[in-house]
Amino acid sequence: MTETVFYQALLVIPALTYFYNKRLARIFLAAIEIILLSLNLTNLVTLQLSQVIVVVASLILLMDPGSNPELLSIVTFISTIPLPQSLTLVSLALFLFVALAVKRCQKRFALYVLIVIPFTLILQYFGYSFAAVGLVLMLVGVPPFHKWLSDLYSNYQSTGVLVAVVALSYLNAYQASYAPLMPLFLFFGTLMMIVGIFQCMISRSFTDLYSTSHQIILGLLLVSAAVGELQALFFYLLLPSILSLTIIHFVHSHLAEETKKTGMLEFGGLSTGLRVEAASTLTTYLILFTLVSLSAEIFMQIGVNGNIVFILLGCATLFVAAASLAVFFRNYTLIYEGLSKSDVRSSNTEKFAVGALLGGNLVTGLIPATSFSIFSFIDGWQPPKFETFNALLLISLAAILLSIMIVVFAKPSKTKSWTTGYTSVDELHESRGEIFTLWKEIFKPIYDIDVPDDRASETLGRMSPAILFVVLVALVVLGEIA
Repeated sequence: MTETVFYQALLVIPALTYFYNKRLARIFLAAIEIILLSLNLTNLVTLQLSQVIVVVASLILLMDPGSNPELLSIVTFISTIPLPQSLTLVSLALFLFVALAVKRCQKRFALYVLIVIPFTLILQYFGYSFAAVGLVLMLVGVPPFHKWLSDLYSNYQSTGVLVAVVALSYLNAYQASYAPLMPLFLFFGTLMMIVGIFQCMISRSFTDLYSTSHQIILGLLLVSAAVGELQALFFYLLLPSILSLTIIHFVHSHLAEETKKTGMLEFGGLSTGLRVEAASTLTTYLILFTLVSLSAEIFMQIGVNGNIVFILLGCATLFVAAASLAVFFRNYTLIYEGLSKSDVRSSNTEKFAVGALLGGNLVTGLIPATSFSIFSFIDGWQPPKFETFNALLLISLAAILLSIMIVVFAKPSKTKSWTTGYTSVDELHESRGEIFTLWKEIFKPIYDIDVPDDRASETLGRMSPAILFVVLVALVVLGEIA
């Protein structure tokens, strides 16, 4: 036990090193996390499965050059030290409050912390086994708590993902204690996905893109983490979700750093120069679509076996999957197609890193056993049975490969263009952006849409935390009585 705490304490070193050298801090954190996982593998250090999940997630997120190694270091340390149950989440909330206060952007999060933490401690004092329900919902970012995610992502990228993973792994570890509140998590998880889709339709900046993608993906994970029947689905979704969010952060952080621009409408045409980044982003969106679709199918199967709630959940998730195609296509098109407005270059190192992340994402997304085997190999954990194979992703990948082969090996010919009459394939390829040049003007009404959630969430942002926690208290008490 003493040795374990000693090695966990080493996680603080990268945070201290950060003030001296940022790159060195990143290297130290990666090395310490690899050492921790290796020692756990050889039984010299004992880590719980939830702790292994946090360390693996931190190691993946560290590959994003826009991440903050000092924050990842401290969050990983707090999440792995042996604190009594909900105190880990309380400590994380207080740490985030301090981190955002340093940037003077705690805003709504300050109000949430002032309400949620006393609520948690009071319920913990009275002996409720699911006292941290409010903290889980807040740290994952369910509405109306999702309003603070933009502040977090605009200052500390990737940290929000790791904090949400900590809360979800905590919920999964104490699933039996939170069983009475399962309908609550199903509702909020579904609400996260739907709100994320609608908000993503009108996102204009990379910060909005990050936070709305967070809501869609983490909402699905929240549903799967809260239900015992979906434990296998949770562990299958976990790694592809973290890898997908890391790729989205990685690519767009590089664009923002190179151009000093954060608006999605300020780019366009980048797929001609940043082919690896564009292909990785598009494939990541495809993987996310198949993950949501497969989850909807599983929800439906559970519902057909007798639980009507899961039929409704499956229908809502299927809607999210269908809508995500339009949302992902819009986001990809605005940044990577059309006429280029920015000259962005990337190094071979960045291309290799993005390619490695994408390769891992494809493997874990296509074969569920891969996700399970990583955790079971490190922790000795016995994975649950999960027979489903992501056939939709396999079919989509085969279609993409076939399309590439046709384009590469097709003989040049005369092709009729809507702008220049008959022209060669090469000439048409050079002007391929013309179809998307007027995207902003044609779809201008979309950017001016006043999504109902906007006005409602602004109102909820001012008044709902108190109301929400009154409802939560009632549910907690009723759940304990039941």
